[in-house]
Formats: sequence, structure tokens, C-alpha cells
Amino acid sequence: SSDLIMVGMDGDAADLSDYTLTFNTSNGASRTVTLDELLSQSRELANGTSGTDAAFSVTVNGKQMDLTRSSNTVSLDGMDLTLKGTFNVDESGNAIAGESVTLSSSADSDTIVDAIQSFVDDYNEISKAIHDAFATQPAEKSSTSHTRYEPLTDDDKSGMSESAIASYEEKAKQGILFGDSDLSSLYSRLTSIISAGSATQQAMKDVGLETTYSGGVTTLKLNTDKLRSALESTPDKVKDLFSTSSTTSNTSNGLMARLKSTLDSYASSSYANPGILVNKAGSKSNSSSLLSNSIQKQINRVQEQIERWQTKMSSKIDYYTRQFTALEQLMNTMNSQSSALAGMLGY
Repeated sequence: SSDLIMVGMDGDAADLSDYTLTFNTSNGASRTVTLDELLSQSRELANGTSGTDAAFSVTVNGKQMDLTRSSNTVSLDGMDLTLKGTFNVDESGNAIAGESVTLSSSADSDTIVDAIQSFVDDYNEISKAIHDAFATQPAEKSSTSHTRYEPLTDDDKSGMSESAIASYEEKAKQGILFGDSDLSSLYSRLTSIISAGSATQQAMKDVGLETTYSGGVTTLKLNTDKLRSALESTPDKVKDLFSTSSTTSNTSNGLMARLKSTLDSYASSSYANPGILVNKAGSKSNSSSLLSNSIQKQINRVQEQIERWQTKMSSKIDYYTRQFTALEQLMNTMNSQSSALAGMLGY
């Protein structure tokens, strides 16, 4: 060891066992060994010595087990432990009765409570945004005639200030998704997840989660004191409520898995299987969907119709222009003939 310092060497015999080395360690202790012992230990280290398995007795959740491991690192009930030496044994390696090491674990309540509160806030924000999008009615210029704000043309904008244009367009965009069936369906599915039967609702109440209804919107409310109590007494119930995952039935999944499944079915930007809303309006996360989605296809069809009508209009204009030109030429000819006849008759 680098902490060992050679302080003396004596002996005058030819036998290596007659030569001794005395070492002082960094903590002040000393040790004397013969050269013969030192060389013997060096040969063992050079040749390698086989290790032995770690042997230990444990009691986990009331169950006692005698275990051996080839590694000093073991995993017990979700905890990784590293055994760095012998303990609770006498010089012969026998366990000392009544001696034990006790380990206990507890949930990091603050982190979990913050995470669940963040989940509640995010759910409420998404739910309200979706509801407002399909439930907000378009603005009307007049409540009696129910005249709506139509998009401004370039001619309309030419006589308006920038602030007036911005104010008008904000009103024109209000309720643009009013009555959208896909958003309404998504909202219904999200709502059904947090109020989907007595078993789910009871499990939610047990951990401090309850639904509230205000302004036509169903949202979540978290009782943090009740959640902390559940984390201390029944942490597995909290875990199961959120993270249970079943490969056979979505209704057996926890809240997070069911929410993810629902949101993916509407908003997944996967190229292989895009969500309903991505198919409908496209997404920046899926570049190909921006060029090929239901709304864009409708726009393309309307643009094609506009181009066809513009072509027809141009053809009609050309047709009537030719007729008008021919009529003018005919009238000029008739006027010339009329003047000639008048001259011949002496008028």
C-alpha cells in the first residue's frame, strides 16, 4: 500500500526468514514481516487466488433467507446493496446471535406529490383547451341577423388600420373549431378515463384525486394531504393507480397508460400510424402529414375548383369579347352601308 513506509531492515543470516522488514502505516501502527513471508504473499498475488461467494442471511418482508452470491452487489426487494466486508460474525466466521443490520426505505413523498400535482395541472389545461376549442361559438357582428365575421379580402384591408385588422381577424377566428366532432370525442374519452366506474373513482379518492365540474368542463383536483398519507400507508396502491400496464385490456391499465393510449390515438405523430387529428390537420413533428391531411386535401380541392372556374371565366370573357368585337364590326359595316344608301338617295 502507498501508506506503508519501510523504516528498518535487520538480520545477517543467509536465510530470508532471518531478514525482517518493519512498516509504519499512516495511522501510526507498525507491522514486521520476514522477507520470506513477503515473497510468499507476492507469489500468491501473482498466481491469483480464487474468491469465495458472499454468504449472508436476510429477512425481507418477514421472510428469512440464507443466500449466496458470486458478486458483492445484490438486489433485494428493489434495493441494490453492496457488501464491502464481513459483519456480525466472530473470528471463525460464525454469526453472532442477536446482531443484525436493519435497512428500511420510504417514498420520496415531496417528489411524488409534485409530479402528481404537475400531472393534474397538465390534464386540466389540456382538457379545458380541447373543450373550449369545440364549445366556443363563432362571434357575430349582429345578434339579430346572426351575421358572422367573414375573412377579410385584400380590398377590405386596404381601408383599415393594422390594429383594426388584427381585432377583426381575432373575432373571425373565434369558434373556428366550433362543433368539431373529433375534438368532442377526444374530450369525452379523456373525461371517461377519470370517471370510468366506481372502482377507478374509489381508487382515485383513496389517494386524494377527485373530479370537479365547472363551466361545462370536468377537471381533476388533488388533496395533497390525503396523497401523502396514502404514500406512507399504501404506496403500492398509488403506484398501481397510475402505472399499471396490461397487454390484454386497456381498461385494466393505470391512468397514465390509458391517457397515453387515448392521446396517441388522436395526436401521435408516428409516420407509420399517425393519430386522428394529425391525419386531419397535420403536425410539424410529421412533415409528410403537413402536405397530406384531410384539411389540406379539402383546400387543394377548393383551389382546383377555383382554378377551373377561373379558366371557365377566362373562356367566357374571351367568348363575349369576340362576340362584342364582331358586333361592333357588324355595326360599323351597317353604318357605312346606311351612309352610302343615304348618299345615293340624296338624303
